[in-house]
Amino acid sequence: MFHKKGYIVVEKSKADEEKLMGVVLDAGADDLQDDDDNWEVFTTPEAFPGVMKAVKGLGIEPATAKVSMIPENYVKLEGKPAQQMVRLMDALDDHDDVQNVSSNFDISEKEIEASLA
Repeated sequence: MFHKKGYIVVEKSKADEEKLMGVVLDAGADDLQDDDDNWEVFTTPEAFPGVMKAVKGLGIEPATAKVSMIPENYVKLEGKPAQQMVRLMDALDDHDDVQNVSSNFDISEKEIEASLA
């Protein structure tokens, strides 16, 4: 259900799409995707350091940069299941023994805010 991939997030305000795409693909990235406010760059774990170096070479500091478990597909959650998932993720995040959690749920910002209120 998950693949280990390099994941770099660049705010759209910090980078031109064509310039960023050319640089990251030349450096070995697999894909560049549009996520509304950000550009998401995906790489193999092996290509991650080179792609990071290329992004920083443009003078861009990524919002997120890590090798992580990326889901193959996402499950949309709404209502009570979304609220329960947000509470579970908060509980896991607060637990001292938990270092990383990978998930494949898709919850709208509105649902998350409602769950935390």
